Amino acid sequence: MGESHDHLYPDRWTERLFRDHDRRHAYDDQTGPALRAWQEAFRADLRAGLGLPVIEAAGVPSLAPERHETVSEDGYERQRWSIRTETGFRLPFRALVPDDVEPPYPVVVALHGHGDGGTAVTAGVPETDEQRREVREEKRDMAVQAVERGYAALAPTMRGLGDLANEADEELGYRTCHTLQLHAQLFGRSLAGDRVWDVTRLLDFVADRDDFDADRVTVTGHSGGGAAALFVAAVDERVDVAAVSSYFCTFADSIAALDHCECNYVSGVLALGEMADVAGLVAPRPFVAVNGAEDHIFPVDGTRRAFDRLQRVYAAADASEECALHVGDGGHRYYPDGVWPFVTEHL
Repeated sequence: MGESHDHLYPDRWTERLFRDHDRRHAYDDQTGPALRAWQEAFRADLRAGLGLPVIEAAGVPSLAPERHETVSEDGYERQRWSIRTETGFRLPFRALVPDDVEPPYPVVVALHGHGDGGTAVTAGVPETDEQRREVREEKRDMAVQAVERGYAALAPTMRGLGDLANEADEELGYRTCHTLQLHAQLFGRSLAGDRVWDVTRLLDFVADRDDFDADRVTVTGHSGGGAAALFVAAVDERVDVAAVSSYFCTFADSIAALDHCECNYVSGVLALGEMADVAGLVAPRPFVAVNGAEDHIFPVDGTRRAFDRLQRVYAAADASEECALHVGDGGHRYYPDGVWPFVTEHL
């Protein structure tokens, strides 16, 4: 009898993992107190998977906010700030404040993705032809859209991107996300978790100010910023409305099936649940997923399957009207018509 061999076929191996792996917190039709217990247990494990307890254990310093610049624009003021989110690191962000609205202002936290030049595009100050195209064609100036609708908008720079990218990494031919993700993993952290942590500290900043309404906070983000928006809303209940653009799908159809940046990978997340389960932690708070019909890196068929599953959680929370999906005619871009009517209605 000849010796048998189990050859490694990567595609088949990955398919088997998705098929056979238990998901400890997959939603299982819980209702009432059991639904809340499911959310609390899942949220704690998701926070651990992101690495947030590791950051907290090192000590949470004071925010020490600093205002660096103020510029008057047509109808609003654009400010440049920074806060200390952990020891040895300050998070830069821009704040856009409307002229014709009395404080306290409802707040929109606008999170950029890759290719947005940090907050240059988000805050409406594009510096290159490509960034101007992203504003004109892809509508990525989320903070400007928010302030024009009467919200105060906070646009932080995501770690590893924009002003927080490392030129030495670019010279070696890979993104700073690559370096930061690998180094974070050595300490039980993740780059996704680091970004989530920064946004939660920005919510601390909102809570400390009398001119911001901490009871009316929306988090929205595009692509990688959409990932951060989803995870922030899942782990921090101070988020009142979540609007996730060009990210919500299934992990199986998007993050696992296609080549994505390293910052999209959270170790062990699929041992906990699928993306719809993560979004289920937002319920009963309002949640809208906004995707493009032609978005090839977050395929809309996977988005629809994830949304069908998410609707079960919202129905169990007696909040079916608080959950929506908007599919725009186009590709991987921001869709204002899918975001702002929902935010205005629910905030």
